[in-house]
Amino acid sequence: MNSKNDFFAKINNMKLKGITNNSKKIDDNFIFVAVKGCKTDGHNYIEEAIKKGASVVVLEYLELKNKLENKYPDVKFFLVKDTRKVLAQLSKWFYKKPDEEINIIGITGTNGKTTVSNLIAQYLEFSGKKTGIIGTLGYLINNKLIGEGRTTPDAIEWYKILRLFADAEAEYVVAEISSHALDQDRVYGTRFKGAVFTNLSSEHLDYHKNMENYFNAKLKLFRNISKDASIIVNIDDKYGRIIAETFKDRKIFTYGQSSEAKLRIIDPKITQDGISFLFQWNNKHYKVVSGLLGEFNIYNLAASIGAILSLGFDPEFVVEKCSSLKPVKGRFQKVYSGKFTVIVDYAHTPEGLKSILTSIRNFSKGKIITVFGAGGDRDRLKRPLMGKYASELSDVVILTSDNPRSENPINIIDDIKKGIKLKTKVIIEPDREGAIKTAINMAEDKDVVLIAGKGHETYQIIKNKTIHFDDVLIANKYVEKKLKDELNSKS
Repeated sequence: MNSKNDFFAKINNMKLKGITNNSKKIDDNFIFVAVKGCKTDGHNYIEEAIKKGASVVVLEYLELKNKLENKYPDVKFFLVKDTRKVLAQLSKWFYKKPDEEINIIGITGTNGKTTVSNLIAQYLEFSGKKTGIIGTLGYLINNKLIGEGRTTPDAIEWYKILRLFADAEAEYVVAEISSHALDQDRVYGTRFKGAVFTNLSSEHLDYHKNMENYFNAKLKLFRNISKDASIIVNIDDKYGRIIAETFKDRKIFTYGQSSEAKLRIIDPKITQDGISFLFQWNNKHYKVVSGLLGEFNIYNLAASIGAILSLGFDPEFVVEKCSSLKPVKGRFQKVYSGKFTVIVDYAHTPEGLKSILTSIRNFSKGKIITVFGAGGDRDRLKRPLMGKYASELSDVVILTSDNPRSENPINIIDDIKKGIKLKTKVIIEPDREGAIKTAINMAEDKDVVLIAGKGHETYQIIKNKTIHFDDVLIANKYVEKKLKDELNSKS
């Protein structure tokens, strides 16, 4: 595209009705953007799009453009270097620049994105700000669900959702920004008010191939935001430290236990009922107490506090409202707490599993029984590491299915077992419901059962089918049965 302004000037008066990169979603007077994807190339579907009504086509191949212009003289063709970026630019233009009407805070990192985004949103709502959320749990505004989707939707959906929030007069939107979204330029051109980095560990290497590529994808968020945007970074994470150093001339707000952190975590405490810590900010100390559980939530809470303080809110407001923060569904969610405890969590990465098990180990007075699997058709390299951490930090490990997709669950379990030295503590039960039932039935006084990997998800993907499956409901079912059976045996 020689000139972006010339391009938009040419299409501005064409009364276009829509924009898409999917030839199946074309209607009359649509713009079709041919994007080369991981599995298919949109350039192969241009003629199908034209026959369905596309009046403008954006593409990358000169020879193809020349050929199609001769064949379809009534269609406008635009040659560009990168159709992904242009798709984002067009989406922003088509939906009338909604990002420029809202304060958008992006959250990226391997673990903690969902919790941090929800905590920031809660703080903003406490202050009376109308706030939207875009993330794993769906699209919400002031806690009302307005749509469901991926962690970060494609560029068209991204700007469409932002337009809905802008029209609803949202002042803020807090959004999870995945590495896939950044690599694929789904949020390209978005004006961010702030960006948060939580941490980085092995994940999505089936897509990114190595940690360097994975990290570089994350870096795109910080490289592309405006210079007046705030950057909130976990300085205790080695990749976070690199970000802090790389962007040290920008508005950096670091957090962590390091003495160098602008928001320094001091004297963190973890109990079965919650967390607390002091934080140092501008040479003053403040104490926060929360019902959130686990060491990792100390960092999630610190990240949200850093983001809120970067927006100019008072530390006293942060302290006052901290105890009112609610946990996120499927994140260290206590399903049952009585003679024994049952916890459901989304932990599906090695570091995520290690982190939650470490937190449980800090307060558990009995055995830890861990139920988990790993997703099929995804990063195989993380599977042995998950097995390693689970076996080292649990007393019993029950290996089962997660979302096996096209893979055989037994093959996935075999990959996990490669990281487990002490095989005697391992039980194999590919049926996830059966695995949960086994774990709960073997739980004794003071034991903790952790059901990891799916958290808030209410489905399983097996081959080409998606079936309803909810860890919380299944756990409740067998807890109730166990308690009832025990009561009957005593009567």
